[in-house]
Amino acid sequence: MRYQILTIFPELFTAFKQIGLVGRGVEAGLLSVEATQLREFAVNAYGQVDDTPYGGGSGMVLRPEPAAAAIEAAKARAPKAKVVLFTPRGRLLTHELARELAAGCTADDAGVILLCCRYEGVDERIAQHWVDYEISIGDYVLMGGEVAAMALIEAISRFVPGVLGNPDSLAEESFVSGLLEYPQYTKPQEFLGHKVPEVLLSGHHAEIASWRLTRSKEDTQKRRPDLLKVQQASVNKSCVLDVALIHYPVLNKQGALITSSITNLDLHDIARSGKTYGIDRYYVVHPTKAMRKLAGKISDHWSVGYGAAYNPNRSEALDIVSVVSAFDDVLSDIEERTGMLPKLITTSANAGREMMSFARLRELLNTSAEPHLLLFGTGWGLAPEIMERADYRLEPVCGYTDYNHLSVRAAAAIIFDRLLGKVRQ
Repeated sequence: MRYQILTIFPELFTAFKQIGLVGRGVEAGLLSVEATQLREFAVNAYGQVDDTPYGGGSGMVLRPEPAAAAIEAAKARAPKAKVVLFTPRGRLLTHELARELAAGCTADDAGVILLCCRYEGVDERIAQHWVDYEISIGDYVLMGGEVAAMALIEAISRFVPGVLGNPDSLAEESFVSGLLEYPQYTKPQEFLGHKVPEVLLSGHHAEIASWRLTRSKEDTQKRRPDLLKVQQASVNKSCVLDVALIHYPVLNKQGALITSSITNLDLHDIARSGKTYGIDRYYVVHPTKAMRKLAGKISDHWSVGYGAAYNPNRSEALDIVSVVSAFDDVLSDIEERTGMLPKLITTSANAGREMMSFARLRELLNTSAEPHLLLFGTGWGLAPEIMERADYRLEPVCGYTDYNHLSVRAAAAIIFDRLLGKVRQ
């Protein structure tokens, strides 16, 4: 993961990138942290990068010329990097946002460009036309973006494979399940009259797990009841849930293996439904380079082209889309993001044996910490070679008639609502 920081205080990052897990990640070649002096792009020989605001007011504003020049120089080194601006108006930095950035910025020509402003921020034209993400780390005002940049780097880097010594930490830490983490204890068993809870010394794994879950719920209720409200709104989904739309291998009407085409509607509508219901990642699987390129053009139109300004909501939905060439690429990406291979859930319009009900799968998603991947087939459904790899087979969506020919995007929206929608009284 490559981080390029644009700041007037690059020396703040000298020690930061040399110590702790970040330092170990840099030393191992897993992370790159480069701080660039904004004054290298100053508007005059005196190193000026800011000026007084139009309309009056206190403070100084970062001028657009040095900001744009510094971003363009960073983009030349990493063309697919995402540009982040730290601002109190931005999207709140959360565990999910950090994971989103980690998933989308790990390529060699990608990474994150962090624009660290001081005083009154940056000219709005930069925010509108050069920035991909506006992020806030909390409802308070800092003197500059450097501390926020360090917080974001640490949050993202935890998702980079190999940075954490124990990848299982990702599945157990606070905010992953929507609850605060349970209390931790270590040696000695008794300290100044205070003992470790007996259950943790029992060796009974089921009882330990139950105690930890109970304490997590109790501590969250006491310390952060706002998290429980968010948890209820999202139906307590504690695991990573990704979706994949398979174009090969799938079947045609005669049951033969085919490769189907990517459609504009399937790309857009499933992404919008997925974003609405909190799907972590929507993978579109197609073996043909031309089709993947078409999907990329559609996504770029709404993410960075005219469509981004015309309908920003569409861009936000398409942020969760990844277009890959093969099904196993999906599994590899999820394993890199989460440290675990996902449990596979297949869907079909046809009933079969040992199918899981919506209610049972909903309960599983509420309690499991493992990643899960929900698979949809195009054409006339998923090929047997995919179905046979399933850990769970979801029951079909059925109405009150014998007619059962929903489009895949309609079926996906219904399934998302049944699994993740709010419980209606």
